[in-house]
Amino acid sequence: MDYNIKLKNGQVLRGLINSPGEKMYAIIIFVHDLGEHIQRYKTWADLLNRDGIGFTGMDLPGHGRSDGKRGHIQSYSLTDEMIDILHEHVRNTFPGIPVFYYGHSLGGTIVLDYLLRKKPEIKGAIVTSPWLKLSFEPDKFKIALASVMRFILPGLIQPSGLVADHLSHDKEVVDNYIADPLVHDKISVSLFHSTVSAARNSLAHASELEVPLLLMHGSDDMICSPGGSREFAAAAAKAELKIWEGGYHELHDESFKTEVFSFLVNWMNRIPG
Repeated sequence: MDYNIKLKNGQVLRGLINSPGEKMYAIIIFVHDLGEHIQRYKTWADLLNRDGIGFTGMDLPGHGRSDGKRGHIQSYSLTDEMIDILHEHVRNTFPGIPVFYYGHSLGGTIVLDYLLRKKPEIKGAIVTSPWLKLSFEPDKFKIALASVMRFILPGLIQPSGLVADHLSHDKEVVDNYIADPLVHDKISVSLFHSTVSAARNSLAHASELEVPLLLMHGSDDMICSPGGSREFAAAAAKAELKIWEGGYHELHDESFKTEVFSFLVNWMNRIPG
């Protein structure tokens, strides 16, 4: 069902919360990717529900149906606040139910950064295709511009450069993404700079990870480099890395998504406590 929250700055974030009812044995707080929105994961949420796993997540600021300039997140303090609110809500609504964080791509970067800085009390985390290193060389002018303009005009918007064909081998997924009116290809200089900084910080402090982590990446991801996931997992004792051979960026939208789902749920069930 629809679920909204309000940040301290007045921004309203719109999302969903799905509960499987009395059979629920875990709940996921999900953070989506750049340019998309939480409703793209409704099918994934329904699958998790059928397995007894709850699901909640918001459209990020400047994304989907949430308030804000398209593609603009002033700083990660806003995503920190979003996760804080969601965690408090599920803890109060479903007392005693184990909580997992799950982030995809940009959402994966946000989740890893949050885990390392805030050290929340959760059972575990799942991260897919995180933006730790990109599979392509970012435009040097864009990097230089972001470094300067984040102080002058942090809300300046640039094209993200994402190639939709690189999301999945499934043409229907790509076509639906392109046709989706809630999808955009924008990123502000402040969000770009914050994410690059968070990625570097996560790689530098991966050994400090305190919760079990399932890190999954497609070997043929042309958006976010699997090398970043390999580097993080090599330094994080609590991380389990799964590379899906031939996989593009959205593992949950590939032809082998059923195997991805089963692997994820089996991993969750293996976490003790």
